[in-house]
Amino acid sequence: MGGLALVASIASAREASAFCRSTSCRSTSSKECERDDNGCPAEGATLYWPTSCIAYATNELGTINLDPADTRRIIRKTFQAWSDVDCKGGGTASMTFQEMDPIPCKKSQFNKDGPNVNVVLFQDNDWKYRGIDGTLAKTSVTYNDETGEIYDADIEVNTAFNEVTITNNPAEVEYDLQAILTHEVGHFIGLAHSDQPTAVMYESYTPGSTSQRTLTDDDVAAVCSAYPPNSRVACNPEPRGGFSPTCDAPASGGGCSTASAGRSVDSAPILTLSGLAILVAASVSRKAVRVRRAR
Repeated sequence: MGGLALVASIASAREASAFCRSTSCRSTSSKECERDDNGCPAEGATLYWPTSCIAYATNELGTINLDPADTRRIIRKTFQAWSDVDCKGGGTASMTFQEMDPIPCKKSQFNKDGPNVNVVLFQDNDWKYRGIDGTLAKTSVTYNDETGEIYDADIEVNTAFNEVTITNNPAEVEYDLQAILTHEVGHFIGLAHSDQPTAVMYESYTPGSTSQRTLTDDDVAAVCSAYPPNSRVACNPEPRGGFSPTCDAPASGGGCSTASAGRSVDSAPILTLSGLAILVAASVSRKAVRVRRAR
């Protein structure tokens, strides 16, 4: 399954939908990536995982205000939402996930010359991405710039400045972890924001809402386009370079930047797409956000 081949295959499938796929094109101060009539990236290789199953792990510390076992249960639901999705016309999307045991790694990074792990982690004490204080979570996707093949993806949740909840009681929902992470898993598999306000992949979240826990028709069309039924892609959950539960070794040429990060073994540039995030809805004052003090 190649990134360039996928670009052509999605055109007819998305005519009646608003979903967008992330691509390798990155806008700069001197060049803006072209967009189609729906506002989706119209150049660059479409991002995709070259496997029908992806392994992920949660940092063992979780977040201080939520029970670790309950937190992992919710995280599991967010990945399951995108697994074995029934596609229009029959069949299921060729994408599943494998949950690994909790790990000590608490860093978003890609190690070009060694083992890796796709990790979900919480930032309780500080949110270092100062330019995006309004974000509830951030997904960093490392990919091959020429083919769009995804090598690694990590999700960070901003619990330093937002109180996430896992309750089903509407009166107690603050920032719903399940809704937030279901959106982020969409980015994890290569989807961009949709302009449909009801979609999971819509760019903002309204505090107190749980609607983005459940995929809409637009989201289903997106995952079925990216990972169509009967694609015959093999299942290989092992991370690129092998698996490591720790991330204390420095990343070689990887990391969290949008600049070229060196060359892979096949001499293709590796880039990391950072800042794929879900924002607090613009209509909601940031003063309403409950701030968590550093511990």
